[in-house]
Amino acid sequence: MKKLGMILLGLLVLACTNQKVVQYNTDRLDVIEEYLKENKEIKPSKELEKLKEEGKIDYTAEHKSLEKEAEAWKEGLEEKQ
Repeated sequence: MKKLGMILLGLLVLACTNQKVVQYNTDRLDVIEEYLKENKEIKPSKELEKLKEEGKIDYTAEHKSLEKEAEAWKEGLEEKQ
C-alpha cells in the first residue's frame, strides 16, 4: 500500500513539473516570436543600395540583442513576483 502511495505521489509531482516546463517553454517561444516580429531584417538584394539612396526604404543595422531582450523579460518576471 505504501509503495502504491509513493508511486502515485511521484506521478503527481512529475505531472506538475511537466506543466511548469511546458508553460516556461511556451512563454519563452512567445518572447522569441515577438522579438523576431519586431526586428525584421531586409534580405540582401542587388538594388538595395539604390533603394536606400532613393529613400524608398528605411534601413537600419541596429538590432536588439536577443540576450538583452531575455534579460529584460527575466527582470520583468522577477518584478511581478
